[in-house]
Amino acid sequence: MPYCLEISSDVRRQIERLPGHLRQPVKRIVAGLRVNPRPSGATELSDRPGRWRIRLNDNWRLFYRIDEDRLTVTVLRVGRKKGPEFYAE
Repeated sequence: MPYCLEISSDVRRQIERLPGHLRQPVKRIVAGLRVNPRPSGATELSDRPGRWRIRLNDNWRLFYRIDEDRLTVTVLRVGRKKGPEFYAE
């Protein structure tokens, strides 16, 4: 059963502002989260259960939450990781 995908307008703007070489791959990854919210390369954060990240390259991350009760994936942030505050909600 596919998951519902929630993306705020702020996150949509973050995706649209990504460098060109990252924008289309990120859109494909996000669309794929509906079918498989734990693709290869996704890692659950040890200190934040239910929160996952996908490394796009050395500096760029996709941060999202999986709610199994509601079958929902919420994309929380897409961007350059500059420190641990990137994963703050």
